[in-house]
Amino acid sequence: MIIFITHGDGPRGAERAVRNLLTDAPSDNWLSVVSMGKAFDVTGERLNERCVQSKAEAISAALVEIARGQAAGQSVTLCYVNGHMAVPFAAFALARLRALFGRPRTRLILWEHCVPHTHYERRSGLSRQLIRALYAGMLRMADAVVAPSSVIGSDLERHFGDICTTIDQIANPIVLAPATTLSLPVDWPAGTALRTVFVGALSPEKQPHLALDWVTANRGLGAHLLLCGEGPMRGELQARIDEQNLPATIAGHVGNLRAYYQQADLLISTSSYETFSNVMTEAALCGCQVLSTNWPGVSSVYGANQRVRIHREEAAPVFDLPLREPRPAPGDRLTNFDAAAHLQQLEGRT
Repeated sequence: MIIFITHGDGPRGAERAVRNLLTDAPSDNWLSVVSMGKAFDVTGERLNERCVQSKAEAISAALVEIARGQAAGQSVTLCYVNGHMAVPFAAFALARLRALFGRPRTRLILWEHCVPHTHYERRSGLSRQLIRALYAGMLRMADAVVAPSSVIGSDLERHFGDICTTIDQIANPIVLAPATTLSLPVDWPAGTALRTVFVGALSPEKQPHLALDWVTANRGLGAHLLLCGEGPMRGELQARIDEQNLPATIAGHVGNLRAYYQQADLLISTSSYETFSNVMTEAALCGCQVLSTNWPGVSSVYGANQRVRIHREEAAPVFDLPLREPRPAPGDRLTNFDAAAHLQQLEGRT
């Protein structure tokens, strides 16, 4: 049995990975979700979800689910995905305390949910020290950290090098449902020879201004960029597009991303850091070429992917006109994982 502690369903990469895993999970797996947020709305014969409002309720729900699994004779894995750090810390500690009284031992893992040090670096004073202590305590209790790329392991080594931590690298599960239509709410201009797309938040860590630099440097090829996303940089990006007459359009939030992946020639990913980049995997599954910045850990996930080119220089890259490879049919359901094998890896059974 696996118990996921989460912030609830949402756009974050780890929660999307959980939703995809729950969607494809075999019916004989015992799974439970403790959500401090929106329900995942996934049904399963042995899936139990508890939506709670407070940290105390979340801790209590996690312990109840541990007891339920143990009473059923299941080995239990408590998996922290996201949410207030006090919840998994207390749940981990109480699970370990129970084990001292002869209860079956619960396997404890931290699912990658963001670069670890970002939890406390934006804080100061006592708050910073407390959050770092909580994180260190969870690392000492956890059997393993599950991360989709080497960036998490490298971060832990830099900031918590005195704590011996096992890092299990497992790719985020991706599910792309069939495209109901390939019509686009915002399309590339007629005559665009190189259809480029950026998908993600228009925020500093995603560096969408680099996407503008790159496509502008290649406007001679007939490149035009669609920026699919919203965020705090939208205003300044639009002002730059207008003032410099750049070959780019801000599409904003779009619901049918698969249609863009299917029709784009090139996805541009310009993040300063990621831990997996679901977007890059989604585009590659749809047969779209990908150009990525050299964020820490990118090679550990995409170094061998023939559709992904990692830009390792400072200057804007020169685009190659991609060959239009055969694309999957829009009606095909696309995935990058086997759910049963993935769950076995989480439980440490492989």
